[in-house]
Amino acid sequence: MSRTALFVSSAIAFVALAQPSIAAAVPEQLGLTARVVDAGAPISGSHTVVVRLHGEAAGGTPRWTESHAVVATDGLIYVNLGTITPLTDTIVDGGPLWIELQVDSTVLTPRLTVASTAYAIRAGVAEDAERLAGQPATAFAAAAHAHAGQYLPVGTALACVGTAKVSAIDPSGSVVCSPDAVGPTYVAGPGITFTGASIAASFGGSGSAAAAARADHNHAGVYLPVGPTLSCPAGQFQTAIQPSGSVSCATPPQGDITDVIAGAGLTGGAATGSVSLAVAFGGTGSASTAARSDHSHAAQCPTAYTLHGSPGATTPLCSKRVTASGTWNTAATACYTAHAGGRLCTYSELRIAATTAPAEVLSPGYWMGDRPEDDWVLRVNSTDVNNFDEKIEIVATNVVSAGYYCCTTAN
Repeated sequence: MSRTALFVSSAIAFVALAQPSIAAAVPEQLGLTARVVDAGAPISGSHTVVVRLHGEAAGGTPRWTESHAVVATDGLIYVNLGTITPLTDTIVDGGPLWIELQVDSTVLTPRLTVASTAYAIRAGVAEDAERLAGQPATAFAAAAHAHAGQYLPVGTALACVGTAKVSAIDPSGSVVCSPDAVGPTYVAGPGITFTGASIAASFGGSGSAAAAARADHNHAGVYLPVGPTLSCPAGQFQTAIQPSGSVSCATPPQGDITDVIAGAGLTGGAATGSVSLAVAFGGTGSASTAARSDHSHAAQCPTAYTLHGSPGATTPLCSKRVTASGTWNTAATACYTAHAGGRLCTYSELRIAATTAPAEVLSPGYWMGDRPEDDWVLRVNSTDVNNFDEKIEIVATNVVSAGYYCCTTAN
């Protein structure tokens, strides 16, 4: 079966597409009309038409392909090219083009040259002149153009504060600030302070005045002279200051104390001569000062126990992890006899020990306190140490554990 085709089409759109700077103003589609006959008879009904654009009259790879389902009437078909795959100016670039038409499975030959009408050729030039004031597109810079040299970013710091001056721009685009070196450098001497650009007197002692006193100033009141006698003889004490500036002295009255006796908690004392008293210290410690009656001590745990702070508890908790195989009975006894009178930690105590710094590390299978309401004893869960309440019926099973936890309260 042979088919022939007669093409009747307008190529104006192709010429317009070849103008890159006005592509947005011209539709990127092309109307194509053809009459196809098969063995001299016009085709009719539904057909698949594939249109390809080539840069060569024969062979080569198509630049553009589009497939359309058409209905032919008396051999006439109409295809609006570019509705599926856009016809851009990179495809229709002004160079020679050929159209190849395939109807169903038959490729028609030869390829037909894409031509233009006279006014279509001029349309692109006219529109270019209207939009670019008569200048060609090459006379204008692209929106994404660049200049020679390096573009710096806009940094976060674009100004200096205070009296600092911009001395450079760093690679991030921020300004580099340096002190203003104009003028002499001053150093604060005795009695002077610098605060920024402010100089002030360095006041000391009492008073609240903001002014400094003169070196020869005086105060309101009477100034006494400095007398020749400024101390009293041995056994006397000062009683007044005379108008001359000297001190007045007197012998202290004699008391009726005959001796000093050290009472409870004190040592020393005597019936005559110089007398000294001291606190009678006892117990441990080496301090030379006495404790107040309402003093307190830092909490202490027995040796090898760990101290845990317990919010709301009257005394902090002490815990000890013991690695020793044994039954619950031997573990409970060992806490008391071998570990400073302790006891197996209860469920609540072990929760405190495991969650209060320094946290006790829990090990699966370790014994803890008994449940007094039944015949079950508790140990750390062997499958989940965070759920340490695994219960064992001690009456029915003599279970040996990897260790146990002893608890006591801090002193």
